Amino acid sequence: MFILIFLCSQLAAGITPFLLSLLHIRLSSSITLVGTLLLANLLAIGLFFLYRPHSITWSSTMADLQGQAGRRTFWVFLMAIPAILLVNILQEALFPDIPDLVGADTFKEIMYHPAGLLTIMFLGPLSEELLFRGGVQTDLATIMQHEPQSRFRTTYLPLILSALIFAIIHLNPAQMPAAFILGFVLGFAYWWTGSLLAPVCIHVFNNSLACLLYFLSPDDDSFIHFVGGPTNAGVIVLTSLVALGLIIWQMYRLSSTKSISDVR
Repeated sequence: MFILIFLCSQLAAGITPFLLSLLHIRLSSSITLVGTLLLANLLAIGLFFLYRPHSITWSSTMADLQGQAGRRTFWVFLMAIPAILLVNILQEALFPDIPDLVGADTFKEIMYHPAGLLTIMFLGPLSEELLFRGGVQTDLATIMQHEPQSRFRTTYLPLILSALIFAIIHLNPAQMPAAFILGFVLGFAYWWTGSLLAPVCIHVFNNSLACLLYFLSPDDDSFIHFVGGPTNAGVIVLTSLVALGLIIWQMYRLSSTKSISDVR
């Protein structure tokens, strides 16, 4: 259902320029591009709330700000920072030649429009987390609960499958390796906190970092270039690994307390 919602929202946005041409409405390419992207995300958000799982409520989401849930949100967000740095560096180092079907020019047109920037940084993460974590992952977890019980099937398999779907649905080879790892981190954040607030915040941070890199270094927005080359990137990788290990250890200690929720 939620994959279909995503595809329908993309299709609706895709045919908008054609409808505008039939109505003899002429807009610049940048306005048209930003408008279709904005439409796709707003439509996806609206359709999600029409068909959302019953477990996704405002109270369950905002509960993430209180008590143990709040502490888990803090630590999982902290974990995501070195994880995102590692993902960006390793993707650039290991997969430098994957074709980018979106292209820098398209990204630039979106980035330099306020509505486009708002969509990339906030609306896009919100719509994707609602659909893929709140929708797809929730549905997969529900299905797995009816199968023979094992921790892998009920916990990790929904995370892996939803991350894989998240990567494939981007339809851009350059994004897929990082999108799969990011999708798993986002799925884990949703499962571990029991709320969509944590993955939405992490996704916003990831997209905002990409925008910041582009504005600070528009000629070469690669992360390795931004930090000063492979040597500095290597130092960041080692530092991030140490930080990630310490944070995961602290999260393991928190996990020894009563679990907040399983994947819904």
